[in-house]
Amino acid sequence: MKEDLKIKLGWLLLSKAVKKNLPLLGIIEPAAAWKEIRKIYKQDLGKLTEYGPGDVLKMNLAHAVMLGAVYKYCNKEPDVDQMTQFYRSIFADTPLLTKAMKHIRMTDTKFRNVQKERAETSQKARHPYTWQFTVQDTDKDRFTAVFTRCGIKDYLTAQGMPEIIPAMCALDYAFADMSNHLFLRKQTLATGGSICDCTYIDKKTATEAERRQSAEDSRNEALR
Repeated sequence: MKEDLKIKLGWLLLSKAVKKNLPLLGIIEPAAAWKEIRKIYKQDLGKLTEYGPGDVLKMNLAHAVMLGAVYKYCNKEPDVDQMTQFYRSIFADTPLLTKAMKHIRMTDTKFRNVQKERAETSQKARHPYTWQFTVQDTDKDRFTAVFTRCGIKDYLTAQGMPEIIPAMCALDYAFADMSNHLFLRKQTLATGGSICDCTYIDKKTATEAERRQSAEDSRNEALR
């Protein structure tokens, strides 16, 4: 699989924050480590077949490959809490991204329609590490994306690293904290669920019960 321009630019944007936070994993020379991690990442990415016309979320898969490369590089394997903190901190320490997240409205019609188109495309997915999902509307301020396949889960499991998958799942709640939506999820494929039921709610219209439910879902997912 090729690292296309969008993915390259994504890592260019995040690279400073990656190096800043590698010490969270016990890495004392982050600049040198990042070069070696990139080598592992490129080798692992290059072993994958290219995405076809029905495959979606290639950037997400690239992140799974990179997080796997980081985990492989560490002499002492970090636990899932360390990996979660590291992965979340990468995004929190990228100002351009955090500013952009404040302007993204996940529940807007335009964004929702993009997700519906992507979901329809995903039904034709053929790659072993891709996503398949549907989008279910609740009302103008709420919708749920129901995933029956997860490329992150399938890739990291195949690589013998299923224990770090929740570190990536937790980012959904972190992104919600940074942006204009509330996030709920009762189950994930990574922790034995039959689906990932990802619900997005406009923060302006979210009820107190929904806010409490989001916090509870996040805690429960961390425990699983």
